[in-house]
Amino acid sequence: MAKAKFFLLNLGCPKNLVDSEKLSLELMKLGLSPSTDPQNSDVVIVNTCGFIDSARKMTEYYVRKLRNQSEGKLIVMGCYPKRVGLENVNLPYDYVAGTIEETLEITENIFKKRLRKTKQNSEIKKNIEIQRIKRINTLSRFSAYLKISEGCSRLCTFCSIPKIRGPLQSLGEKQILEEANYLAEAGVKELVIISQDTTMWNVDKGGKREDIFRLLDKISEIEGIEWIRLFYIYPDRFSISLINYISQNPKIVRYIEMPFQHIDDQILANMARATREKLAYEILENIRTKIPEMAIRTELIVGFPGETDEKFQKLMKFVEEFKFDWLGVFEFSPEKGTPSYKMWEQNQVPKKTVKERKKELMKLWNEIFKRKQSEKIGKIFKCIYESENTYRAYFQAPEIDGTVKIWQRQKNSGQNGFSRSFEYIKIEKVDGENLLGEFVNV
Repeated sequence: MAKAKFFLLNLGCPKNLVDSEKLSLELMKLGLSPSTDPQNSDVVIVNTCGFIDSARKMTEYYVRKLRNQSEGKLIVMGCYPKRVGLENVNLPYDYVAGTIEETLEITENIFKKRLRKTKQNSEIKKNIEIQRIKRINTLSRFSAYLKISEGCSRLCTFCSIPKIRGPLQSLGEKQILEEANYLAEAGVKELVIISQDTTMWNVDKGGKREDIFRLLDKISEIEGIEWIRLFYIYPDRFSISLINYISQNPKIVRYIEMPFQHIDDQILANMARATREKLAYEILENIRTKIPEMAIRTELIVGFPGETDEKFQKLMKFVEEFKFDWLGVFEFSPEKGTPSYKMWEQNQVPKKTVKERKKELMKLWNEIFKRKQSEKIGKIFKCIYESENTYRAYFQAPEIDGTVKIWQRQKNSGQNGFSRSFEYIKIEKVDGENLLGEFVNV
């Protein structure tokens, strides 16, 4: 009897991707085979995103599309049903689940008899090999996400993450290090540390914020790991201590993702952010002084309730002043059940104005970005292999930033058909968000 097949579509953030990787492994351990074709799959799973309205619309689009494409059992799981409530998912599905565990239970019940027969007739050796696998990595050959916590205990008024994923729940140090070691043994060279609030790791278990340094020290000692990249660094007073730590740890990539959201004090107070304009400037000046080569990605929200033209111009000045390497600009999304929804009902910024502000801010940043890209021409960077003729430098995070392309299709200097994890590349040309270059010997 042929094995039951599953197709899994992941939507949303890197944390969702890690969940999908872990779910895929557990489904394989149950006896199912992964498939890239939803039409020929017995079960189709959508790991959804429900963070803001645009993400929910994307989820709805793909669920309906897959319902039309496949006759397999359709399971809608993850953030979307947890955001709206499992009983309120108004989509064409067969089953709905909030967690990985619920999804596994549903799948096992669907194929109970079939899975039992498949297991009885399967090759014992192959089954044992699957059971030994601790983590599937789908990011790239030499890079992987490493999730260190779930949820968030911050009370940002615009954010629905605590409602979706609950309060901060740090993963144990032993579990994190075991996974990091396993990935390193599998050939991973770059670990991208993700969570919802990275510097708060272990605080929910009675630890101190400095515990993150101990964890990073231990990850840095793992043989084979050469790059550690930090995501989701909340900009507060502690982040200055983190900058000091990074300056002394050569394994930490000189790249940081730090969402400031805004720069006006009144807006930040209404957002319930811990940062104010003075502290934001202090943090960024500290980075300039301690690690001048640091690449910074930030996210900003335009159109938050009460954002006047004057407050928006302050945001424009902020971007002009610090010339961020990467910038995400989001239109304020009024999320029911969050405190900012009531603010929005009382003090809305017109939709047209919000869109114009986003366009204006992105125009400013694109001009900055073009200048920063052109400044890289003629420089040599150590780059990590991503895919054929595609690499990333330290200032490029996977999936969200640009890449470095080998424009003359030089042959990688690896042997036996395998690519080397790192190459030195001289930048020759700019191609939008990407850079073009050629291998050099250093």
